[in-house]
Amino acid sequence: MADVAELKAALIAALSPLEGITWKRMFGCDAVFHNDVIFALVWKEGRLGLKYTEPEDFAARMVHSGSDRWSPGGRTTKHWVLIPNLVAESASQLSEWSNISHSTVL
Repeated sequence: MADVAELKAALIAALSPLEGITWKRMFGCDAVFHNDVIFALVWKEGRLGLKYTEPEDFAARMVHSGSDRWSPGGRTTKHWVLIPNLVAESASQLSEWSNISHSTVL
């Protein structure tokens, strides 16, 4: 489990070039919205989650070692990926993955 505060700081930095981003508490964690649509979160168990509504984007993320489907409360979500820690720790990769997720809610 990674430090939640560090993950949030990394996600804030990755999303800083984007406009219209808002943060709210949801699912017991910090969630990121654009146009009132959630697309990212800092999962309380120490992982970053990103939403990929395009099947190709989702599949491309799931093939990476360390990617997991988000299953809060035992319910597996359809479009959410808990991203690998190595991606979360890389500013450039986190920005790339976050931008792709954000682009689907424009």
